[in-house]
Amino acid sequence: MELFFSCVFVLLIGLMMFFAGKVVGPRGENPSKEEPFECGVEPLQKGVPRNFSIHYFRIALLFLVFDIEIAFLIPWALAFKKDPLLFFIVMVIFQVFVLLALFYAWKKGDLEWEK
Repeated sequence: MELFFSCVFVLLIGLMMFFAGKVVGPRGENPSKEEPFECGVEPLQKGVPRNFSIHYFRIALLFLVFDIEIAFLIPWALAFKKDPLLFFIVMVIFQVFVLLALFYAWKKGDLEWEK
């Protein structure tokens, strides 16, 4: 029964935040919101092709690699008590793959901001 009330409470809080945003939030259309946007890159004019650096996307991929590593470390640390040797071996293999990704990015120069 406690779980039911917790779920109802969470649902009500979510709905209240949604409707509060609709009521209090800014209104009005802005043409600049309809334009495509890339982080750090000026928006493209309609029909004008332009090349831009993929460095931002490489940084995003590196972030994902290390973000997934952290997300994997927490459950691994909690489950480590059950079978320490097996979990240690699995984590060593996982860390080897993460280090390979780091060294690959380092060799390619992706860790340098200015190119």
